Amino acid sequence: MPKLRKLFHRYGEMMGDVAWSGLGDGLSLVANVTSFLLLLNTLEPEVYGGYVGFYGVVGPIGALSWSGLQLLVLQRIIKNNDDPQVVTTKALAMTLVQGIVGVFVATAIASFVVSSVPVTAMFLMAIAELFLFPISNVITTLVQAVKGFAAAAKIRLALPLVRVGALLATYTFTEMTIRHLAIAWIVGFSATSVVAVLVVLPRYGLRRGLGKPNGEYVRASLELSTPMAASNLQTNGDKAIMNVYGLEADAGVYGAAFRIVLLSQFPIQTMNRALFQRFLPEGDGRQGLHLDRAKRFAATSLGASLVIAAAMFLLTPFMLRFLPGGDKIDVTIVRWLVPLIPLLAISRAPLNGLMGLGLISHRAYLLVSAAALSMVLYIALIPQWSWRGAVVGTIVAEIYLAAGGWMMLRRAQAKADRDRVPNDERLLASQAN
Repeated sequence: MPKLRKLFHRYGEMMGDVAWSGLGDGLSLVANVTSFLLLLNTLEPEVYGGYVGFYGVVGPIGALSWSGLQLLVLQRIIKNNDDPQVVTTKALAMTLVQGIVGVFVATAIASFVVSSVPVTAMFLMAIAELFLFPISNVITTLVQAVKGFAAAAKIRLALPLVRVGALLATYTFTEMTIRHLAIAWIVGFSATSVVAVLVVLPRYGLRRGLGKPNGEYVRASLELSTPMAASNLQTNGDKAIMNVYGLEADAGVYGAAFRIVLLSQFPIQTMNRALFQRFLPEGDGRQGLHLDRAKRFAATSLGASLVIAAAMFLLTPFMLRFLPGGDKIDVTIVRWLVPLIPLLAISRAPLNGLMGLGLISHRAYLLVSAAALSMVLYIALIPQWSWRGAVVGTIVAEIYLAAGGWMMLRRAQAKADRDRVPNDERLLASQAN
């Protein structure tokens, strides 16, 4: 019994975080599957291809404009022990300013990349995704930093419910178009933003307001958001490139298969989201601490991902028979993408370890160079090979990221351990004197 109590004390909170993350990600999964099926079955292939190509533009810009802010909030409050109220006002100001800029930049770029979706529809979708949706997410992350993952997860549950509710309302009461869906999401995310600002912040002891971010915050946000934007570009840039080359229909078929594979990553994403902030604390000074954390996470996620990959390869043809619109999904593309599942599982762990060691620039270099490699391959291969070129570019870049990440983490951990020994010796000598 004492041993069981010790284990529960050690792992109980972590498993609770995983459970809450699983519930939130489960609702997000429902929202993603619902939107995926409805849009796939109601939009023309070229329009759906333009839709996924648009998100190939919005994804990286969203990472630059607000996703990096979530990491900044966690780092400043959990790792640096900054005043939560100061972080709150600066983060809100950065969310609004960067969101406004992101809307116009995304619309301008998407208007050149995507031709099968009206510019006005893309502008409205950018408002929903880059200006309104981030407000609730950043505030939820503030709650996570102040009160813990479970408290934030309870609030985060509302976001996928609003997303899928607006989607179903659009499908039920009007014609399903990207423009109508964007308007529905604008209404829904406006409501969540108002509740987050007026209700959630005061409830957790945080005052709403806008503070002027200093240069340190802006630089840190760029350091954190740039690699996230690069990672998103590596994942979704292929669909945008396919639209550039006039392969909208192929982009739609490939995007549908890619979505199926990403949905299979649900268990791994749940663990990563719940356990990420556990990589941030310095710990007890043990040798090899962050490398050990990365190895344990990688071993668990790799085991699960291999089972998922085998099931996807063998069972996809049978599963698609029962999936509405499954006849529009190419089994061959899904099977080509299956190796991506275990690769994603082992490539994310060393990146978290580098974050724990404080090597943000090293992590950024890896992700940006992997994204650059993938984009070079997309531009070179997609015109001739279409979706096959996209798959090759994605997998080669992911292999590079996994190999480079583990090599860099091993070297960084060894250096950190060597540097810690002299510091410990000096501390012992000073205590003896």
